[in-house]
Amino acid sequence: MKKLSAYLMLFLATGLSVSAQKKLSQKPNYVEWEENPKVHPVPPEYAKEPAIMLLYDVSLDYRFEGRRTNMYYTKHKLVKVLDDRGIEGNNKIKIPVGRYTRVPLIKARTILPDGKVKDIAKDMIKVTKNEYGQNTIVIAMEGVEKNAEIELLIKAINPMYYFGAEQFQFSVPIAEARFSMSFPKELVFEEKGYNGFPTVRDTIIHNRRKINIVQNDIPAYVPEKYSYNDLYTKRVEYKLVRFVDENENDTKPLQGANEIASGIYNDYIKLNEKEKKAVNKYLTELGVAGAGNELEKIKKIENGIKNNIALYADVEGDDNALDSMINKKSATATGYIRLFAACFAQAGVDFELGMAGDRRERKYDAKFENWGNMENQVFYFPHHKKFLSPTNLYCRYPIVDQEILTSKGVFCAIKPGEEPKGITTSAIADIIAIAPLPATESVENLVANVSLNKDMEARVDATYTYSGYTATGLRQAIATARPEQKKELMMRLTPLAEKPDQILKHTVANDGFENYYSNKPLEVFTSVNTPDMITKSGSEYLMKIGSVIGHQISLYGKEPRRTPVDLDYPHMVNRIITVDIPKGYKILNPERLNMHADFVDKDVNPVAAFSSSYGIKTDKVNGDKLVVYVKEYYKQIHYSLLEFEHYRRVVNTAADFSAVTLALGKKK
Repeated sequence: MKKLSAYLMLFLATGLSVSAQKKLSQKPNYVEWEENPKVHPVPPEYAKEPAIMLLYDVSLDYRFEGRRTNMYYTKHKLVKVLDDRGIEGNNKIKIPVGRYTRVPLIKARTILPDGKVKDIAKDMIKVTKNEYGQNTIVIAMEGVEKNAEIELLIKAINPMYYFGAEQFQFSVPIAEARFSMSFPKELVFEEKGYNGFPTVRDTIIHNRRKINIVQNDIPAYVPEKYSYNDLYTKRVEYKLVRFVDENENDTKPLQGANEIASGIYNDYIKLNEKEKKAVNKYLTELGVAGAGNELEKIKKIENGIKNNIALYADVEGDDNALDSMINKKSATATGYIRLFAACFAQAGVDFELGMAGDRRERKYDAKFENWGNMENQVFYFPHHKKFLSPTNLYCRYPIVDQEILTSKGVFCAIKPGEEPKGITTSAIADIIAIAPLPATESVENLVANVSLNKDMEARVDATYTYSGYTATGLRQAIATARPEQKKELMMRLTPLAEKPDQILKHTVANDGFENYYSNKPLEVFTSVNTPDMITKSGSEYLMKIGSVIGHQISLYGKEPRRTPVDLDYPHMVNRIITVDIPKGYKILNPERLNMHADFVDKDVNPVAAFSSSYGIKTDKVNGDKLVVYVKEYYKQIHYSLLEFEHYRRVVNTAADFSAVTLALGKKK
C-alpha cells in the first residue's frame, strides 16, 4: 500500500519562483479557457498519430496565506483525437487527488469537428478511490469522435510541498508543453529537467521568483521491452533548497534528508507511556520474549501483525492510537507502521525506519536530491542488513516491495526513546541503498515429463517450484483467488494449457506467506493434455519442445536501443524436461537443443547466461528418453546501454529455445 506521509506536505510561511521561456511563433496563443473555442488544424507531421496534445500546461503558484503557505496547482490540457485508439485513450479522464488537496474548479468539454461544444455536466464527474485508497476524480467524456478536441482545466489547492515532479512526455506527441512556478522571493526553489526537458534558474519579477519553461514538439514516447519507461520520459523536478530573510541574506540550506528523518521519528517512532504498556501486553500475546533471538522476534512480530490486524485506508476514531488499534484489530497505514515500530522498539530489536521511492519512476540523483516520491515505508535491521515492508501484507521478511529494490531511502537513525537534537546541528538520517536478495535466493525450477499416447498425443506432468521473489506474485494470486478462479490461475502457471479442461490435475503446496522466512519454495504440480504440442508431417512427428518453458520475449529488431534494461529482481531458472520417446522412434535433430549465450564481468563471473543441452538414455524395452537441461541466470537487475548487446544475446537465445521443434522419426 502506498501513502504520502503528512510530513512531506509541510506548511511553510514563505514562497518561491523561477523563469525561462522559449516559444515558437507559429504556435497558437492558447488562453486558459476560450469562451468560443475554435477547432485546430492537424499539423501534417502528426497526421498518423492516434492523438496529439495541442497543449499541456502545468503551473504552480505558491502563496502566503495566514500562517501557512499553499500551493495553487493548475493543469490545462487540450487533446485532439485522430483515430479510434485516440478516442479510446482519451474518452475517460482519471485524476488522483491528495488527501490534503481541495479542488475548487474542474472544467471539461468536447469540441466537435464542426465546432459544436459539449460541456461535461457535473453529474458526469465522479469521485472514487484507486487501488491505494486515494481519492480519484473520474470524468466520462461525451461525444468524442475523430478530429474532436478534448479540453480539461483543473485547479487545486495543496499544502506546500518541499519536493515535486511533473511528467512531460506521453504515448502521444505534445505540440506545446508549458511549466511554470511562481513563489515569494523569500523562498528559493531549484528546478531540474530530465531526458531533454530544460533546466532553468529563477528570475525575480515584482518581488516574486518565477520559472517559466516552454518546450515545443515533444515526440510520443515509444516504450521498450525490459525497461521502466517512465524513468526515461521528459520530466521536471523541483525542490525547496533554502530560505532568504527580510535582509535578503541566504539562510542555511534546508537539510531535506534530516528533515524527513525527524518527521519519521515524530510520526512513527515516538511513543507515550500508555502506548508502551499496550504494546508490551501485545508482545506477550505474540509470544515475543525480551531475551529472545532478534530474528525470531522480527518474524513473530511481522506475522502476528499482518495475520491479525486488518489494514484499511480509513478507520473510525483515533486511527493512530496504538491501544485502540490493538483492541479493534484494525489500523490505517500510518497506524500499522507505528505498531511495527513500537513492537520492535519494546522488544529490543535494533531497527531503522525509512522512506524509499519507486525506482520505476525516478532514480536517486546525488546532485539533485528529490525525496518527493518516497511513498514506501521500509524497516532496516542493521545486524542482519536486510529489510521488511510493513504494509505489504503479501510479503514477509526479507522480501520487500520490488519497486524499491536498489533505491536509496532516507532512514531515521535516532533510536527509540531518543529525542532529536535538531536537524541543523546533528545528522539524524542514514541514506541506505535497498539491496535485493542475490539471484541464488530467487529461483524458479521446473521438472517436466512429456509422455505420448498411442495416438502420439502429448501429456505433460510438470512440477514448478518458486523461491524468493519468484514466488511473490504467485503466492498473492493464490491467496486472493476465488475457488472458481483456481483453474484459470493454473492456466497462467502452465503455458501449455490453452483451455481449462486440458488441466487434468493440479496441486499447490507451501503457499503460506510464513514460508518466506525459511525460503521454502512454493510448489505447483500440474498434469496437462497438450494435443497441439505434436503435429504430423509426412512420416515424421514434430514436437514443440520449446513450448514447455513457455513464451519468451525476444529483443530482435534493427532499431537502436534507447533505454537501459531494468528487471524486477535478480533470479535464476533451472529446467529439466524428460521426453518419453515411443518405442521404435528416435529424435532426428537433437542438436537443435544445444544453445549457449553468456555475459561475464571483468572477473569472468557470469552476469547473465542461458544454456541448454541434452542427453539420451537408451531403453530397448520401453523406448528411449530424451533429457533436456535448461538454465538461465540474471545476476543484475540493471543493464546499461553499453551492456545491452550482451544482455540481448542471452535473452534472444532463450527466445530461440522456446521456438525449438524436434522431429521424431522411426528408427531404421
